[in-house]
Amino acid sequence: MNTRPLALTREDFMAITDAVYCILILVNEKGIPVYWNSAACDLERRLPGSCREIIKRLGETVDAVHCEGRYVVTAASRDFICHIRPWQTGKRRRGSIFIVHESCVSSCAVQELNVVRDVVEEIDAVLEAGSTGLLVLDSRGMIKRVNRRFEALYGLKRKAILGKSIETIREETQIPRELLDKALHKRQHGVSLVEYKGRKLVYTATPGLDRNHQMRCIVVDIQDVSSWKILWEKFKEQRQHMNEFIRKVAVLSSHSHDMVIGRSQAMQKVMHLIEVVSDVDSTVLITGESGTGKEVVVNEIYHRSRRRDKPFLKINCGAIPDELFESELFGYESGAFTGARRQGKAGFFELADQGVLLLDEIGELSLAAQAKLLRVIQNQEVQRIGATRSIHVDVRLIAATNRNLWDMVQQGRFRSDLYYRLHVIHIHIPPLRERREDVIPLAAQFLHTFNTKYEKHKVLTPALCRLLMVQDWPGNIRELENAMETLVVLTEGDDLRPEDFISQIQMEESEAIVTIRRVAPWNQTMAEVERKVLQMTAAQCRSTRAMADVLHIDQSTISRKMQKYGLSLGKKK
Repeated sequence: MNTRPLALTREDFMAITDAVYCILILVNEKGIPVYWNSAACDLERRLPGSCREIIKRLGETVDAVHCEGRYVVTAASRDFICHIRPWQTGKRRRGSIFIVHESCVSSCAVQELNVVRDVVEEIDAVLEAGSTGLLVLDSRGMIKRVNRRFEALYGLKRKAILGKSIETIREETQIPRELLDKALHKRQHGVSLVEYKGRKLVYTATPGLDRNHQMRCIVVDIQDVSSWKILWEKFKEQRQHMNEFIRKVAVLSSHSHDMVIGRSQAMQKVMHLIEVVSDVDSTVLITGESGTGKEVVVNEIYHRSRRRDKPFLKINCGAIPDELFESELFGYESGAFTGARRQGKAGFFELADQGVLLLDEIGELSLAAQAKLLRVIQNQEVQRIGATRSIHVDVRLIAATNRNLWDMVQQGRFRSDLYYRLHVIHIHIPPLRERREDVIPLAAQFLHTFNTKYEKHKVLTPALCRLLMVQDWPGNIRELENAMETLVVLTEGDDLRPEDFISQIQMEESEAIVTIRRVAPWNQTMAEVERKVLQMTAAQCRSTRAMADVLHIDQSTISRKMQKYGLSLGKKK
């Protein structure tokens, strides 16, 4: 049923608008206010000049006479939410209707608006930080947002286009109509390449749906890809220079190296094997967990060998993609493939001729790469990609891995024939938790190194040595080295004590010793604190004597309190 009246008197119109709680302001096509309702008059009485300031602030942001949409403005030190609707007679737009809500009517509304405003500012910052042009449309195709890159691409100002239909700038920006239709009507992602004023622009339109799968917006991303080809060529050129530099550094590798340190029986056996294998050219397989010092053992073998004045190259097999494995290890001839250097390139095997080649992380190689490597090891010859003849190489191989290669063979992930080629002499480096006798000599060596580096005079105390000995060191020697550097840098006094190490662990784990979760009587609270401190210290120490050293109290006190709380070493309750 149509209940819309045919005509309204001026009194009727004013009565209706005055009954509306929101502020209503009409501006003509010149942006001059021609009417406002009683809510606007009330605002003027409370905050003189605020209505005109709202109109002024909106005009600084958008073309308020010709656009539409929802905007937040600040006037008279207040925040206002303004909905702009067209004031239209037939097809002629006579101006705009501002429907304004004063957001400061309650403290809750202010807080909520502040949160929303912060989110909007973060979104604006993300949009403006992008290197591509961004255009956001609503579900009707009206322009809601653009960023600075969009303005620069087309020479448009956001004030002139916000709140207007995309059709007003579609021809000027050459955004394909079918791309917008696909996103707006079919809700499908679309991509299109367009030539625009001598540049290649990639348009990407993505529909944005709400939780009810209703269309909320369309995001159009514009990327200028004209310069990508030039940048890619420069990148490849720089990468070639870098690779050549790395190879030269590898060939001219420094003779300075870390010494193998170890008092334990296991490490004495490793050092004996190093001495034996250094005088021969047999292939060596070195295994052990990450951080156990495999590379130090490799360096020691090289510097004791007869090839110590020859090239020594190290390859991280896990860092070489399969498609580059052959070209990196065996090299290629000029014009062998697209992007190949004009003069060709020698591979690692050629560069290591007469010297030593370390294949680190050998367990990371794919089966295809393993097959190619096996042929070279068997024949002692390499053939560059695109070459017609093979080149004989004399290279001693050393392989290292933290994986169990035999288990990988059983699982079909490592070739058995390659395994037996590498497993000629096997040196296994045990983890630090299985050779605790080596902890203090290693710690002392690291302490000397970092004291020299940072011009410090730190000293290990006996109590700290006992604590270091009982740690499991899951990161092995590397973890111990990092711990010593941290102690040297962060500890204030020269004497390194157990509490310095424990505080370091606490900071790394970002965990407080005790967390108070509720208010309780004083005696009960202090008893809980005491119990948790003892529990944590017991988990770190092997004996009550070590706990006494850490906490600086008598051993008898430790024993009595452990019994009181039912605690035992190495257990948490």
